[in-house]
Amino acid sequence: MIKVSKDKMPFVLFEAGNGLYAVSAEFVREMLILPPVVRVPNMPPEIRGVINLRGSILTLVDLRIKLGVASTRSDLDGLIQLLRDREQDHRHWLKELEACVRERRPFTLARDPHKCKFGLWYDQYKNQEQTIQATFFRMTLKQMDAPHQIIHASAEEVLKQAENGNFEEALAILEKRRNCELAKLVKLFEESRQILEETRREIVMVVRNGAKQFAMSIDGVQSVEHIPCENIEPVPAGLAGLGRMNCHFAQRARTRQTVLLLGPDFLFSSAATN
Repeated sequence: MIKVSKDKMPFVLFEAGNGLYAVSAEFVREMLILPPVVRVPNMPPEIRGVINLRGSILTLVDLRIKLGVASTRSDLDGLIQLLRDREQDHRHWLKELEACVRERRPFTLARDPHKCKFGLWYDQYKNQEQTIQATFFRMTLKQMDAPHQIIHASAEEVLKQAENGNFEEALAILEKRRNCELAKLVKLFEESRQILEETRREIVMVVRNGAKQFAMSIDGVQSVEHIPCENIEPVPAGLAGLGRMNCHFAQRARTRQTVLLLGPDFLFSSAATN
């Protein structure tokens, strides 16, 4: 059971997916950057493999999967692929604009930079809550704004020249956009993907309860802090499964954020401890 002292109990608060979780500090042995993972065949989905921790081989549990959310690797791969797709969109956009000029046909792709797939995604993304891990990624995305807008604005200029019969001038504008703004955009897309690979490093938390010890991957550690016992409540009746695992909900003393306290019955129920 979660042991709550007469006063307060120290917990390690950490992130996994979009949630905030905590475990009693008594179970946490150490935290470190995720080392190389050795995959092991025929394991349950939550078992990522094993890691070598100073000569000791520990099973690595993916806490995200154990909690029923997408793994960090899956999220990262999806975002990197999205950036590749949006880069290809803009290569295709200029190619289609050139084809419309040469073939004397209407141009039907989005001219508004906020209406293309990248613009729609970027406008939504930049309004999301900013995290320290995302700072450099956001800065690089912000640099895309100017060349992205120039590329889309070129449609009016290029098509106007074509309508006036100035086809060579229209093609010259397209070539300039391809060599300048598109080249810059492509470079920024590549830098964004590199930043994601380099900065989205997971944290490993080594936990132990008696003879049971293993590592679990988390997104990041927020703090080690005390939570007053009066701020800890049982899970609602509709979440009886969590209750049986001795999990609780709590509110942080300062921010009043809701935290799910993971009890040892939940933590050590993994195949990693069998």
